[in-house]
Amino acid sequence: MSGKVIFYILIILLTAFLISVIIMFTREDPQEIYRRNSNLRVEVLNGCGVKRLAIKVANILRQRGFNVVQIGNARQTDFAESVVIERSDETGKNARYFAKRTGIKNIGMDVDPALHLDVTLIVGKDYKKIFPDVEEEF
Repeated sequence: MSGKVIFYILIILLTAFLISVIIMFTREDPQEIYRRNSNLRVEVLNGCGVKRLAIKVANILRQRGFNVVQIGNARQTDFAESVVIERSDETGKNARYFAKRTGIKNIGMDVDPALHLDVTLIVGKDYKKIFPDVEEEF
């Protein structure tokens, strides 16, 4: 074999190795995600008036490992879009994490340690985009 062929083989092997290392370090560990989800105390409120929607969304979130501790109705039932509200951390890290995991774009802040919650999810009329399997819940 010529030196060029060996050189190209080594380059290909090195490239494959680097790609596998990058994938290994950027891939999220499912167990770590589930653990982090379970540490988040979540309140789910129905903000669009669809019957039993908060219960159905809470079940989906529990299947994903979230610790849903409260379910109810929002004061208003005309939320066009779902909203995640930070309840426990002034930096908003819990709301950003939850929003990223659920695909919700709207984030608000209303920190109140007396609630013993990390985030509140107000489910809006866009719930089918965020939770497409919600209709399959009982």
